[in-house]
Amino acid sequence: MIKRTIFFIFITLSPLFAKVPYERIEKLINSGKLDQAEQVIYQSQAEGDFSIDLQLLMTKVYLARKDIKNAYQVIISIEKPEDYKTINKLTNMLIEVGDTALSLRYREMAINLFYKAYETNDQIYLGLRARLVAQRLMDEMEYEKAKQLFDKYFSEGGNFEDVAPEYIRCLYMLGEWSEIIKRRNIIVKLRTDAELQYILGDAYMSLARAYLDQENFENAIEMLDKLIEWGIPKTYIDDAYYLKGQALEMLGEYNQALECYYKVLTLAPPRSIYARKARERINALEKK
Repeated sequence: MIKRTIFFIFITLSPLFAKVPYERIEKLINSGKLDQAEQVIYQSQAEGDFSIDLQLLMTKVYLARKDIKNAYQVIISIEKPEDYKTINKLTNMLIEVGDTALSLRYREMAINLFYKAYETNDQIYLGLRARLVAQRLMDEMEYEKAKQLFDKYFSEGGNFEDVAPEYIRCLYMLGEWSEIIKRRNIIVKLRTDAELQYILGDAYMSLARAYLDQENFENAIEMLDKLIEWGIPKTYIDDAYYLKGQALEMLGEYNQALECYYKVLTLAPPRSIYARKARERINALEKK
C-alpha cells in the first residue's frame, strides 16, 4: 500500500521536476511546428517554469510568425539575467527582434530593443543601431547616455560626418567646449547649419570665460581672438573685445587693452553696458 502511494505521488509530481524540453521546443520551432512548440511552452509554464530561456523560446515562436508586437512584449519585459551566458542569449535575441522590427518599419519599437540590448550588455556590437539609439536619447534630453552611444557608434566604425550635427549638439548640451572646438573644421563645412555656427562661437566664449575665471589670461585671449575671427554670433563680438581688453590689462598690456576698448565703442550700442564699461576703462587707462 505504501509503495503504491509513493508511486502515485511520484507520477503526479514528476512533471514538476522534469527537465523542461528546451531542445525539443527549439527543434519544433526550427522545423516550423510553431503551434506544437507553443503548446509545449504553455505546458512548461503551467508546471511553474518561467525561465528566461523559455521566454526567449516564446519570443522565437512569435518572431517566426512575424508577430512582432507579441515578440516585443515578451522580450522587452525580461529583466537582466545574472549569468553571462544568458546575457548573451538575451542581447542577441533583442538585436534580432529589433532588426526585424526595423525592417517592418516599427522604428520606435526597434530603438527600444536596441537600447535594452545595450543596457543589458554594453559590449554588444550595435554598429549603425547605436546611432539610432543616440538620436532618440537626444530627443529625450538624455545627453550623457546619448554621448555614450555616439562614442560606441564611432568605436564600431561609424562615420563621424554622418552624425556630426547631432553629436556636436550633444557636446554643447554637456558643456564640452574644448571638444566642440576640436570639430571646428566640420562645423566650417556645415555652413548652412546656423545653429552649429552659433554653437562654435558660444564654445569659444564659454571657454574664454572659464579661462578668465582661472586667471589663465593668455588662453582666454586666444579663445577670444578665435571668436572675433569666427564672427558668429555678431552680438558676442563687442563682448569679446571687452573681455580681451580686461585680460590684456591683467597682463599689463595697457595700450593693446585700450585698442580693444575703443573697438567696443565702434561695435556696441552707445548706451549698452559694455559701451559704458569700455568708456570707464578708457578714462582710467588714459590717466595713467
